[in-house]
Amino acid sequence: DSLMWGRWLWPEFEVLWFNTGENKSSEWGTSPPLWYFYSALPRALLGAVPLAVLGVLLERRARGPAVIGIAYVGLYSFLPHKELRFLFPALPLLNVTAAAGAARCLRMKGAFSAPLARLAIFGLAVATLIAMGVMATASAANYPGGVALAGLHAAEPAEPPLRVHIGNLAATTGVSRFLQAHSAWKYSKEEHLQPAELYGRGFDRLLAEWPEVPGFTCQAVALGFERIALDVQAGFRLAIRKAPRVYVLARSSDGATAPCGD
Repeated sequence: DSLMWGRWLWPEFEVLWFNTGENKSSEWGTSPPLWYFYSALPRALLGAVPLAVLGVLLERRARGPAVIGIAYVGLYSFLPHKELRFLFPALPLLNVTAAAGAARCLRMKGAFSAPLARLAIFGLAVATLIAMGVMATASAANYPGGVALAGLHAAEPAEPPLRVHIGNLAATTGVSRFLQAHSAWKYSKEEHLQPAELYGRGFDRLLAEWPEVPGFTCQAVALGFERIALDVQAGFRLAIRKAPRVYVLARSSDGATAPCGD
């Protein structure tokens, strides 16, 4: 890392200082202080949540890992910018607590409590698998940037080379170096550009979050995840609803503007 960056550095400290000391991560969005507790953790743990509570209540040895995990989440909650991946170090500790709660349930005795406990654990496991399937399907529909770039490569020949600007939304929803298929093209991820500035930068194509950019015409629209809905007409099945997310815009030779519709 030091060789590639041209200076001596400790990568882990660089990340920590960027996120905490400089607090620059907030430029990528912020969330409410308790977002980890009411949104991220329940989605990450799913059926393990009630088992973790039981583990804390019934198993003394599980309280230490739980306290460390919750304290970690609490400290990270002070940072305005929040992402689920920031919690990954705490998840094994909370899953250990949940496992302790499940073990206590499986050791229950009694003609009524023992079968009920096993049935509850089985139900939580099934519900977790179903929720994982739904969320995985929704996540697969949430990469409009990658879809837009792949579509652009399919629609445009490799020659003559183009200058492509990749907006923030596209860059965070699927666009990566692995998708930059044409070696002769120039791909730019220059940040903090406003729509009015893009034409003057000499870009030929845009992957933008704006449907209208002065001097560019609409070429394609990439859809992305919007919400999960219950499709009554299809027999009350869950359906993934999509909406326009990333717009592929082509530079017009005469400076004309043609926005993308919905």
